[in-house]
Amino acid sequence: MPSKEKNVDYEVYGVDSIDSDKFDRQKRISGWDQYKISNATVMVIGVGATGNEVVKNLVLTGIGKIIIIDYDFINMSNLNRCVLFSRQSAQNKEYKVDVVKDACEVLNPDTEIIAVKKDLNDIDKDLYKKSDVICSCLDNVEARLQANNYAYFYGVPFVDSGIEEFFGSIQSVYSKEKDAACLQCSISNSDLDLMWKKFSCTGQEIQSEKGETVAKIATIITTTSIIGGLQSQQVLKFILGIDYYKEHGEWNSSIGKPLIGKQLNYNGLLNKFRVVEKLKNPECWTCSYERKDNIN
Repeated sequence: MPSKEKNVDYEVYGVDSIDSDKFDRQKRISGWDQYKISNATVMVIGVGATGNEVVKNLVLTGIGKIIIIDYDFINMSNLNRCVLFSRQSAQNKEYKVDVVKDACEVLNPDTEIIAVKKDLNDIDKDLYKKSDVICSCLDNVEARLQANNYAYFYGVPFVDSGIEEFFGSIQSVYSKEKDAACLQCSISNSDLDLMWKKFSCTGQEIQSEKGETVAKIATIITTTSIIGGLQSQQVLKFILGIDYYKEHGEWNSSIGKPLIGKQLNYNGLLNKFRVVEKLKNPECWTCSYERKDNIN
């Protein structure tokens, strides 16, 4: 049906930019600043299923530099949900970061990809400080908490995600909002019990102390695509809105507020999204203690 709107003025862009500028369509978004995007550095920890989606999205958006961290290699079981991997890379047991780096340089050679092939415990901690936003696409509680703690300590926005079957979640953390919970705040005793169990997408099945086998986490590309897309959008909200927040004490309404202190839960079985407020733990040793500049 034809639009009934009349005498509506639209901003006119140069004819040459309509099809020749690859970022033309996103530049049309109110509040968008491509300069900020192209000068931002994002750290993505874990480049498996969700990490593939996040890195791909950020590269196509034009992020200036992406630091990717993962020490795992590719298996055939990754190929149903990892768009940047190939059958050959799985057959050759190539490292995830190497393959992601090569694929991203094809997608957008203007984005600098820094591939770190190390366990999170072994990385140079200065990488946290060099990042504008940190993304956790990890599969175990211990590593998530470590990334949360360093990000909070250095005042860097942190976006975490988790997936399983048709379910997923996202939570953002930012230390400048003092009353908002961090990831550590809601850690439960059961989470701590699972901390040392590495629920990996690859490798051997995990044996419990009682001898039974703990199965691999079930995942599907539709869930990783949805969660990866939403997590990427949280990153963009921080990059585009954080200067406005620092100046005005509130988030730019054109960009929207990130999910700071909140968790977005996705239920693919019921086709529902739900946002829940995360309560700040007054005894949380990450965000409720007096900062001491002695973190290593």
